[in-house]
Amino acid sequence: MRKYNFNMSVAMTLVVVCGLLASTPLLAEDAPAKADTGSDAVSPSQISRDRINAIRANEFFYQSFGKDDPFTTLVSGDFEQASAAELVDMNSAHLVGVMWGQDDKFALVEDGEGFGYILRVGDRVRNGRVVSIRKSSLTARVTLYGITSKVVLKLEKTEGK
Repeated sequence: MRKYNFNMSVAMTLVVVCGLLASTPLLAEDAPAKADTGSDAVSPSQISRDRINAIRANEFFYQSFGKDDPFTTLVSGDFEQASAAELVDMNSAHLVGVMWGQDDKFALVEDGEGFGYILRVGDRVRNGRVVSIRKSSLTARVTLYGITSKVVLKLEKTEGK
């Protein structure tokens, strides 16, 4: 199976041109002179040629000076693995929410400084890993100074629920 990359601007241009071709009326004065053969019919290729020439007569110009290029990439660079300083510290974090679906589940955690993290089972945290995610809790196994302990973050109940 081949994959094709179809440019959206090309698609939009085709849609506009086809729409103009379909909506451009052929006026009596724009019709070509009848052939000397005596036939009253105008060939379809002549009609389409006349419509294309009518479209080409409308010149459009886009001034891009001073405007951002809409085709530049929004994200650049390579993927960087998170360092230990960027990992969430489970001792100062609290569980904000849990997203649960048929195929995937993840926890929304906020550290003591207010930074948010999205964690899945197996993700690294400072000095450990996430072991399980339940509907109202997250469990991580943390090893510090050779001692492994289990840290459980429970979802806080808010008023109104």
